[in-house]
Amino acid sequence: MTTSDNDDHAELVPVRRRLRLDNLNQLQIELLAKEFNSEVGVSKVVVRKQWLEIEYDAAVLTLDRVIELLEAYGGELSQDWWTTFKANWYLRREEKLRAQLSEDP
Repeated sequence: MTTSDNDDHAELVPVRRRLRLDNLNQLQIELLAKEFNSEVGVSKVVVRKQWLEIEYDAAVLTLDRVIELLEAYGGELSQDWWTTFKANWYLRREEKLRAQLSEDP
């Protein structure tokens, strides 16, 4: 686990995401967990064969980046309706959070 402090962002926007995964073997899981731990803004990550639980600062890291890293290691989000619904909701919520941050004086 890595906790990162970023002086560029005075306000932390912690979020927790739990998403179902597909197509990961044990080696990919271990490499992916190490990669997430080194990513700026990640405070906690747990990767299991079918689940990703990640906590990060939405002012620094985005769900799009999380998905990009996942796909770089050969995995993907599950295509079931619930995971798709949650991922889309998470993306919209993060857009709103970042918009609010840019509006704050």
